[in-house]
Amino acid sequence: MTRFVFRLKNTSEAPLDYECEDITEAQAEAVRYLGRYLTENPGFASEGHWVLDIQNGVGQSLVQIIVATVIPRSSPMRVKGDG
Repeated sequence: MTRFVFRLKNTSEAPLDYECEDITEAQAEAVRYLGRYLTENPGFASEGHWVLDIQNGVGQSLVQIIVATVIPRSSPMRVKGDG
């Protein structure tokens, strides 16, 4: 097992340590973690975008999972003059 650290940027959440077999398993666990976080903090989804950094045990960034909330150009919610 390998130690990975999940660091959710732009939050007050403390980094979390996870033991996973490999980076593929760590990525799957990170997506599950994001799902739980959004369930508990639904307002976070409307803040635009966020990044979950998956790091190795010495703090090197290995993979980033980036999620963004975007209003499409064709959306009736888009304000005239945007973009």
